[in-house]
Amino acid sequence: MEASLSVSKNEKAQSGSGRIVAMLLAFVAGASYGIAGAVSRVVASQGFTVSQIVVAQTWSAVIMLGVLVLVRFRPRMKAKEALQLMGVGCLLILSGYCYYTAISMLIVGTAVAIQFQYVWIVVVIAAIVDRKRPTKWVVLSSVLIIFGTLFASGMAGEVIDNGGLLMNPVGLLVAACCAISYSLFIFLNGKVAVEHHPVTRSFFMMVGGVVLASVLCPGFYLGECDVVAIIPGGIVMGLISSVVPCICLAASSSKLPGGLVAILTSSELPFAVLAGFLMFGEAVTPLVLFGVVLILGAIVLSEMGSFAKSKSSTPSV
Repeated sequence: MEASLSVSKNEKAQSGSGRIVAMLLAFVAGASYGIAGAVSRVVASQGFTVSQIVVAQTWSAVIMLGVLVLVRFRPRMKAKEALQLMGVGCLLILSGYCYYTAISMLIVGTAVAIQFQYVWIVVVIAAIVDRKRPTKWVVLSSVLIIFGTLFASGMAGEVIDNGGLLMNPVGLLVAACCAISYSLFIFLNGKVAVEHHPVTRSFFMMVGGVVLASVLCPGFYLGECDVVAIIPGGIVMGLISSVVPCICLAASSSKLPGGLVAILTSSELPFAVLAGFLMFGEAVTPLVLFGVVLILGAIVLSEMGSFAKSKSSTPSV
């Protein structure tokens, strides 16, 4: 009897530590995306288009992940599962294209604010598909992130300074498509072939991503891009915008609810603000800082709520 109780306690401890690791990985994924935005500006300043950068980074990710898969993992995956993961990867690449296109058509703050609506969209999708009402912690954290985004993105400051926003209807639609595609990516990432290793899953996602990126930018292979010159930037972008976040999300999404993953990945915006300040000397206004604090507070609140729920659901022994 004592032995069984000891095993039960060990399992609970491992489950708790595994949840903490999964939450940290989701947070790192968001932070990596936030830094990637600033790095992409550096690569683009060398004369490369967004489409060319996306093709280069996805190819780099496929090669890096492919080496790991061949050397270490050697997966046995059904063709159906591989195709499903490729489709999930296409959603990630599509959201990236929509995001950068929206930025070219809207004020940056507006594009970012709309894109970050994916947080509550994931919560709604999870509630409908899984038929489970989101906890009050998730709802409250989502609301805080929505308000925090309006400030941290600079959108609120622009409204105050300019008396309003100049909105392109097409740009708004593209930004909304970005939010929807990214929310579908986060949700499906936790549903498709979750029994396989995160590295293996990420590899097939990036294979799908490189196919879509190549279709959207055929000029990359027709001499419109200096492939040799873009390799260094492609490797860096592939690592921080594809390899690291994909592996982190593949590992965390299979262990955490989609809504919680979406909240934790909102670390993207605070790290984007930090990267802009450190790399380009962008000003951080009090309103932007207030928004960052709201987002970070929402993340902490979601973690506290998650632990409170797990603790209350643990039977006493």
